[in-house]
Amino acid sequence: MQELNTQNTLREKIATFLREAIVKGELRPCQRIQEIEIAERYQTSRTPVREALRQLEAEGFLMIRARRGAIVSPITEKDITEFYEIRGLLESFAAEKAMSLITPEEIEYMRQLNGKIKESFSKADVQGILRTHNEFHEVIVHACGNERLINLIKNLATQHQRFRIVLSHTHSVLDSIKEHDEIIAALRAKDSRRLIEAVRTNSENGCRALIEKIRAINGQKAISIN
Repeated sequence: MQELNTQNTLREKIATFLREAIVKGELRPCQRIQEIEIAERYQTSRTPVREALRQLEAEGFLMIRARRGAIVSPITEKDITEFYEIRGLLESFAAEKAMSLITPEEIEYMRQLNGKIKESFSKADVQGILRTHNEFHEVIVHACGNERLINLIKNLATQHQRFRIVLSHTHSVLDSIKEHDEIIAALRAKDSRRLIEAVRTNSENGCRALIEKIRAINGQKAISIN
């Protein structure tokens, strides 16, 4: 039993390491994962490594192919479109439910977070942009009070976090800041129609900007992303 627990712990450690590397762009789309290097890094057999790879395949981070092994999943326009369609619907619903529950203090905190995004952008602090951007949206989502919806959106965002790394390198961050201002204004005015429209616009524009970026990268015959 102790050996089984050790294997599970190693699997989780390896999965976390690889997941974070993919999200940060350190492992790029279509890049092959070297099982032996990971096993050596953790001084273990390939068994927990392969279990971690299968877990990440189920989460959508990797693709496992016969004779080729595991590679980082590519980012396609279909992936981007489907993600933002779902995100837009879920976040709009969460925002509508949060309208009557969110506090003035939480709205003010969102305003402060939006200022931090702008500050991070001016410093080219990619991780700062991503961290604060996520926190901004999490305020609304958590305010909705629906735990299942919160977890659903959280899991979706985790799987597609690497999409946002691309956008953090573009001028679309400034557009997103303006859209966040509109979300904040709608919350303060308690205008549900305006809020839903603002959240959907933010999602749709993010989708459009990312697709344009991916097309530009593909046009340069590059496989790497933000």
